[in-house]
Amino acid sequence: MRKIPKPYALLAVAVTAVVGLAIAIIPLFGPEKKAPEHRVTWVWDLDALLAERTGAIIPFLREHRVSTVYVHADAELAKPGMPEKYRAFIAEAREAKIQVHALGGEREWALPDRMQGLRAFLDRVADYNASVPEASRFTGIHLDVEPYLLPKWETDEASVVAGWREMMAAYKDFAHAHGLHAGVDLPFWLDKVKLPDDERTLDAWMLDTADSVALMSYRNRAEGSNGVLSLVKPMMQAAEAARKSDKQVFIGLNVAPDEASSLTFHEEGAGRFRQVADRIAARYTDDPAFGGIAVHDLARWMALEADEGKDIGGKDAGDGAEKEGGV
Repeated sequence: MRKIPKPYALLAVAVTAVVGLAIAIIPLFGPEKKAPEHRVTWVWDLDALLAERTGAIIPFLREHRVSTVYVHADAELAKPGMPEKYRAFIAEAREAKIQVHALGGEREWALPDRMQGLRAFLDRVADYNASVPEASRFTGIHLDVEPYLLPKWETDEASVVAGWREMMAAYKDFAHAHGLHAGVDLPFWLDKVKLPDDERTLDAWMLDTADSVALMSYRNRAEGSNGVLSLVKPMMQAAEAARKSDKQVFIGLNVAPDEASSLTFHEEGAGRFRQVADRIAARYTDDPAFGGIAVHDLARWMALEADEGKDIGGKDAGDGAEKEGGV
């Protein structure tokens, strides 16, 4: 091997040291790369899902970056054998770093004379948590109430909104008193609902009240005036204006059968669903209020992914496929 003269050898050592230092420093000052967004999903019938997908649920959740599962847990908690199934499922999920929130809700709960239904649900969750080890406890509660589907909404919207707000305030106080996260499902159009005693619209009020919001922005395309990005814009702007980094908005996509094909990816397939979900996530990747994609629901999502290899008419999600129209 040819011997390098001493002065040049020292220079080479110095250059190597400088380069090494630069390589070490660059990651410290360069742009931070954000991790892929997490996802959340709903489970409406845990017993049926466990029977159909035994051993496959937790691996699926981990593969698809699901951080939280909303599991319906109202009257089910009183059924024989079900508390043990919740206990085992939650323990397995939490071992995999997946949170489980108790899901419940009836539209009538927003009416003052029917709010006892909410209180009974909350008490059942609290009683269950008190009866099991910490590893098997719910870490949050998630409400799906939807009082705008009541006939009274059409005739006396103001009183229903007032009851809904009262219900939400009581719910939040209960959840926080028990150390639980308070999440809620909301439609995307609540920015149209004015409040008589508040300068905020109902969407902003809900965002300030709940810890997280899952927007039911169910469309099967991202772009266009009736696409998901357009529908969720008011809520995302409200979250940005509030500058509450501890609040999270999850943008909901539907893979279950629905009344109109434009509201779901059920007929379009897993590939199309992933393309649209990734496009939405990319749009909000730097928004601190964006929690991720909410997928409705887990049973249908697992079935959709299982059917991916079949020819189910999925379309390319390029700009040319995003057309106007739809519901």
